[in-house]
Amino acid sequence: MLKLAFISIHPEFINAYRSFGVFSSAEKQSLAKIDTLNLRDFAEDRHRSVDDRPYGGGDGMILRPDILARSVNSLPYKARIILTSPAGKAFTQEDASRLLSLGQPLAFICGRFGGCDQRFVDRYVDDEYSLGDFVISGGELPSLTIADSILRLIPGVLGHKESAANDSFGSAMEKKLEAPQFTRPTDFEGAQVPEVLRSGNHKEIERWRASQSLNLTKSRRPDLFS
Repeated sequence: MLKLAFISIHPEFINAYRSFGVFSSAEKQSLAKIDTLNLRDFAEDRHRSVDDRPYGGGDGMILRPDILARSVNSLPYKARIILTSPAGKAFTQEDASRLLSLGQPLAFICGRFGGCDQRFVDRYVDDEYSLGDFVISGGELPSLTIADSILRLIPGVLGHKESAANDSFGSAMEKKLEAPQFTRPTDFEGAQVPEVLRSGNHKEIERWRASQSLNLTKSRRPDLFS
């Protein structure tokens, strides 16, 4: 069973997401155990403050290292600590597979405000990831996104056993985008479903999808071929 923990000042954000998709599926089947910790529970003052002004001046507030450390040390298991930040490595499907293969509990630090004290990052964080060159208001969404990508790789979480492998960047795709998909109606505003997909010839369909996948990847993600 994969153990996941989310440390956040908005645990209700995490708990709401657990009601949907792979989070719900994994927990209902006892394939994953998900814990949420409210960082404010580890504060020292009556205001439950978890941040303070940055040394040297500047805008924003910084999450305190001592409070972050207490939250991590409160976990009942030794977890691999993951932080999302603009300074992190770009997260990929390979990272999702690697983190699952470690067989180790994962704890996500959902940053807020101006970020985390660097001393906590240096001493406690094992992996630092970015989802792209943009900034959002907190670490909850990127942490949930990374966790989602990991959970769906667990056998049994998805409805079809080959779904994860056949996704874009899945193990069966070898860093390629998935071919275009079509469903009913056959005629949509004059646009037809490709005839090969209606032929029933599975070898031709596989050949067509492989070709479409390659062409789409070359046009949309040429960087994958560099």
